[in-house]
Amino acid sequence: MQEYVYELKGVSQIYKKGKTSVTANDDISLTIQEGEILGVLGPNGAGKSTLIKQMVGQLKPTRGQVLFCGEDVFKHTRAIASMVAYYAQEPHVLSALKVHEALAFTGRLRGMQAREADKQAIELLEQFDMAEWRGKPLKQLSGGQKRLIGIGTALIGRSPVLIFDEPTNELDPKKRRLVWNLIKERNREGATIILVTHNVLEAEQVVDRAAVINHGRLLAIDHVATLKQKVDQRLKFELTAGNGRRAEAAAALAPFGIVQEHGENRLLLLVEKQEASHALAYIIEHTELPIIEYAVVPPSLEDVYFHIDDMARKEAVIS
Repeated sequence: MQEYVYELKGVSQIYKKGKTSVTANDDISLTIQEGEILGVLGPNGAGKSTLIKQMVGQLKPTRGQVLFCGEDVFKHTRAIASMVAYYAQEPHVLSALKVHEALAFTGRLRGMQAREADKQAIELLEQFDMAEWRGKPLKQLSGGQKRLIGIGTALIGRSPVLIFDEPTNELDPKKRRLVWNLIKERNREGATIILVTHNVLEAEQVVDRAAVINHGRLLAIDHVATLKQKVDQRLKFELTAGNGRRAEAAAALAPFGIVQEHGENRLLLLVEKQEASHALAYIIEHTELPIIEYAVVPPSLEDVYFHIDDMARKEAVIS
């Protein structure tokens, strides 16, 4: 029988507010395998952070069970603390320390020798391009800089399981790419990673499987490629028309499928797969078309997210 890193069985969280109750998550069951990157996707308020707090032992479910390596999380909290590094969205708990101290101290708490913790802290600061800030108090850093140090406290010590809750908020594009690269690198070294985010487009470049959560419910969980197969199978052509000629381009492309207009000069053409080659040939051969550029785009993880969420809304209305 396969032992999972995490196994959730019918997990629910219900908060009482006077005479009413609020369901933060509702009967969630899923498994996480060793060495994978699982993306937990959903909008703000979907129940993602509640789920993660249950997984790290900060919040005991109202119903259901959370198992880590086959053992109940709430009966083995020390094992969780020693094996799972968790980066949360809350303000930094080490804000009274200096930057280097926060990283090195976290490494020592994970059982590292002082010299190795110091070495890894310096390496992380260099990767973050923050070596000059090593002696500054955390409270003096910007929001993005604090976030990087928080991510560093999850990375230091090379825990076998890493959980990140919205790690790239407040980061500029260059730093976001750096964070994703560090996450992928740690995964290649063998770490199991749970990544909570509402940034679906960025997550697609990283995750192996995706769990879509909204209104506290698990709407879908599967490999990204498998989820994409469940979405609209029409191919998308993204096109840019010449200034003032969007309507002309739309009229020329209409026989091939559904044309949607976006902005002043952007078009989206949805084409059945068997007609895609004809549409592409037409665009290439008719150089007089007022089309400046075009691209054929397969379904994205963002398309998957919206499709699954729309289907769930329709089911809720019917029921």
